[in-house]
Amino acid sequence: MRRKWIPSSRLITAFSLLGAAVFINAFSKSYFNTGLADYLPAALFGGLIIIALLDFMLSRRLPPVEITREVAGNLAVDKWAPVTLRIKHRFTQPTQIKIFDGVPNSADHDNLPLTIALQPNHNSRNEYQLRPLVRGAEQIKQAQVEFYSPLGFWAIRYWTGDITPIKVYPDFVAIANYAILATENHTSQMGIKKRQRRGEGMEFHQLREYRQGDSLRQLDWKATARRQKLMARDYQDERDQQIVLMIDSGRRMRAKDDELSHFDHALNAMLLVSYIALRQGDNVSLLSFGSEGNKKHRWIPPQKGVERVKTLLNGIYDLQATQATADYITAAEKLAILQPKRSLVILVTNSRDEDNNELLLAVNLLKKRHLVMVVNIREHILDKLADTPVRDFDDALHYAGVQQFLHERSESHQQLTSSGIYAIDCTANELAVRVANAYWEIKGAGVL
Repeated sequence: MRRKWIPSSRLITAFSLLGAAVFINAFSKSYFNTGLADYLPAALFGGLIIIALLDFMLSRRLPPVEITREVAGNLAVDKWAPVTLRIKHRFTQPTQIKIFDGVPNSADHDNLPLTIALQPNHNSRNEYQLRPLVRGAEQIKQAQVEFYSPLGFWAIRYWTGDITPIKVYPDFVAIANYAILATENHTSQMGIKKRQRRGEGMEFHQLREYRQGDSLRQLDWKATARRQKLMARDYQDERDQQIVLMIDSGRRMRAKDDELSHFDHALNAMLLVSYIALRQGDNVSLLSFGSEGNKKHRWIPPQKGVERVKTLLNGIYDLQATQATADYITAAEKLAILQPKRSLVILVTNSRDEDNNELLLAVNLLKKRHLVMVVNIREHILDKLADTPVRDFDDALHYAGVQQFLHERSESHQQLTSSGIYAIDCTANELAVRVANAYWEIKGAGVL
């Protein structure tokens, strides 16, 4: 353990005062002949050096501080998480220390540095909060410890503890909330509305007694005759269907409305939808795509079973949006090879008017085999500017530009819907709920 001894403010102040005294003494001898002893400044200077060296030697005998860090290995992006530091020491006198933990540059922290008063024969346990702002593999480096020598002339600094690797995932808190609400049948609190249908699903589920409001075609006459009471068939949405999540990882997905990029919002939404689909018994796969020459696309083959959401999490937690322009046609051709079975393809992007032709060609290629949903993320600032009152000529220019842009988006949206594509235009914050509701609507319609 390599230590650093840094002159403290106390030592610097002492030398500064001594230097001022030497200067005053020299000034007094030159102009006022005060008769001050010539050796006094040198004696004070030498004495201070001896005391500082003695303090340095005493500080070398001070025992080290040992730090053990406790933090969850998997963290959610943009969410606060506690980090606990356990401090062991062998100080025989009360000692105040400062701890600067080695948090990554891509994270916020609260309650750092820690200032701790260590007492003899008592170990310490302290906590601070960490909020990672970038997904992927990160690490918390060794903690920096700083305390003062017995006389306070030296700040002793060194690094201790282990390097702790952490994985920063998309925000899986929404999935946990959905799981809790789904268990309690309160998913409408998140804005997700499963439209219940009676007797009009695709797969037979169970027989039950006839209830007022059931259609006559639900009646099972054989079961009715056998049990001597009206029996109806219950159906459920077809299971074991294929859901493909296509996520644009191009440069436009780096746009931000808040601290998270559109790409992060898209990942969060896709994780929520994948959990819902897996819970319904469907198969879920995922493809991220960028430019034509970008070989860093990510393909996660079909997964089934609600526990497989962990596979999806581990497969996308380190995905990042690139500086490249998304190539929709190459992505559609790639998916045609990777996913030959008919699927519901949910393509999430942030497109512009100049992308319309390529996007339309790509979805037309996809819809030859698949049912396609295009989700286009709209910057929140556009809605804000569209609602801003016009007070002067500059406001009028901004308003006209925004309205023209929104009109072009509306025309692109209509082009997709007229081509038989499910299309959604929404802000990043609306994304998860809008896509989840669209999934339920498609499942309920039985068109897949």
